[in-house]
Amino acid sequence: MRIRRLLFPTLVLGHVLGLMPALGLAQSSAPPSAREENIRRMMESTASPVVPNAARMADAILDAELRFAERPETAARIASFKRNLFEALVKKGFSAEQALQIVLHTPLPSAAGDR
Repeated sequence: MRIRRLLFPTLVLGHVLGLMPALGLAQSSAPPSAREENIRRMMESTASPVVPNAARMADAILDAELRFAERPETAARIASFKRNLFEALVKKGFSAEQALQIVLHTPLPSAAGDR
């Protein structure tokens, strides 16, 4: 989760600035036209206020996720999910070792869907 805290603001800025290649503003050997330069300046000025807000939002999301993860009922639900997954895999014909490896590498369900 700590990686997400650091990565989210970077991704937001990268996403905003990542529009530059789509607009034909990627680094090239030709000097940018006045129009391209204006677009670049406008995008940079727009991205500046977005990054601190994105960082605050990422902190708030992470704090909420940690509060949720600290609850005992959350651990019980995670255990049920992992156990049910393991048992379903074995029932479908996977060996216990194969099922364990799949369970270990299966991320938890997430509302964010970013895993």
